[in-house]
Amino acid sequence: MKIRSLSTLVVKAVVLVSFVYAGTISPMISMRFGDVLSNDIPIPSTTLGIQFSVGDGVFAGIESDIGTGSSSLGDSRLFVKLGYGAFGLGTNQLGQPQFTVGGYYDIIDNFGVSLDYVLNQLTDADGAGGNTDPFPDQLRVSLSVNF
Repeated sequence: MKIRSLSTLVVKAVVLVSFVYAGTISPMISMRFGDVLSNDIPIPSTTLGIQFSVGDGVFAGIESDIGTGSSSLGDSRLFVKLGYGAFGLGTNQLGQPQFTVGGYYDIIDNFGVSLDYVLNQLTDADGAGGNTDPFPDQLRVSLSVNF
């Protein structure tokens, strides 16, 4: 249990130091469509977050789902955007790890679209332990507005 509290403390310290040295901090709101390749029409969820500039065209941030979406409800992640690419790590609604790799494109000044491939290989859908029955990987689309 001490390792978990120590890792939580380290993450909080890194986030705090990142905000202290951040350039421009901006809130963001997104409409996320989870698992767009499934046979069902995805229900959008609302995502709130903040992002900050850490260098020439490099952004980092935190976001979390708050809406009533289908498969991504309760997701939260830390992300980094480098030019057109983006990657992140976070947790799903059950607190299990998931990773994202994708792209981001600014359509207009503060309006952008992102396409993320969600890797769920470390999740446990059946509750029998790790690597027995992971949730399927997903492709999701987000429309974001930065303020």
